[in-house]
Amino acid sequence: MSQMGGFGGFGGFGGFGGFGGFGGAGNLNVTGLGSFLGAGADPAYDPLLVQGLQITEQAITHVANGGAEPGHPQELRFSSAGNMGLWADWVRASLYLTDFMRDFNWSVGGHDKCVSLSYGGDSFYTVHRPDIGVFERQLKLMRNYLDQRPDRTPEILTQLGFPTPYFVMLLGLQTGTNNHTFELITITQVIAAHVAMVVKHHLACRRPDRIGHQVMPMIPTPAHGSFPSAHATEAFAVAEVLNGLVEFQSGHYGDYKKRQALISKLAERIAVNRTVAGLHFPIDSWAGAVLGRAIGQIVLAKCGRGDEVQGYSYDAHDADFSLAEFAKGANDIGVKKVDPCSVSSSDLFRWLWDRVCDEYTFAR
Repeated sequence: MSQMGGFGGFGGFGGFGGFGGFGGAGNLNVTGLGSFLGAGADPAYDPLLVQGLQITEQAITHVANGGAEPGHPQELRFSSAGNMGLWADWVRASLYLTDFMRDFNWSVGGHDKCVSLSYGGDSFYTVHRPDIGVFERQLKLMRNYLDQRPDRTPEILTQLGFPTPYFVMLLGLQTGTNNHTFELITITQVIAAHVAMVVKHHLACRRPDRIGHQVMPMIPTPAHGSFPSAHATEAFAVAEVLNGLVEFQSGHYGDYKKRQALISKLAERIAVNRTVAGLHFPIDSWAGAVLGRAIGQIVLAKCGRGDEVQGYSYDAHDADFSLAEFAKGANDIGVKKVDPCSVSSSDLFRWLWDRVCDEYTFAR
């Protein structure tokens, strides 16, 4: 392996600008925090209110002059996850992201054109760049998807960014009572998008419309690599996390097994919609789905839900994308399970998980 890379401490977010409005990272802006940017921050006051506050301060401050001084204020606990509730949403998002990325690393094999991802020093995902001939053969499969465009157009257009409302539909989430669940979903999507971009950059696989003239995408093609699909990565990462959540909250979701089936099927449909739109080959979805499952398991482990993450390797074959095929465990699609990766929990993610679980108690 050569060309070692890693996020390390992951200082600023400015280097992740230019994701644009389309593609798997469509909701990531120049900070890389997506919809978290500015969330929880107070709005700026208008000039008249600022003047009014100054006048009031000057008019009333004299009544607090003189007399005994109050005692010293209590300090916050040093380096404590318990302080997270005091920070704005976007600040917590920044902390989650840096906490995740500091143990994330990758290596690139130039001879066999592969990328291997590791977490805490343990490999959890290895993917090989397919030969251009595999992509050319995939074009025949893609033609079979194009007839579905009229039926799927509403889904495709409303899933350009993070398709959170579609997962909300399956779990009956509410913004007033499930704020931390939304926070968990969104940070999982943000993390998955960042990780997917690392793999996309190194593998540098061309988009379907650059290879086949008959594809003609129905929406603009994102300016990043095709393989793996970031939409598939994000969707399957969220599915893994939510499947773990509904099982853990089986008292709230007595039908959790049926909901798990729906969640997984939704992730598959989100991925397939990108092929229907003409943006991704079926093997892009395979690569993304496998990566997303691993990322989702890492997030759960950091939340304190287990400590082992199933490792995967993917050497793409010319196969269509189907969740049912993956469930069979067949190797003819190119997916193989490898040694699991050990992941320790994180104080920050455990804090978030505890807040999420509080949202599903019957006695508040």
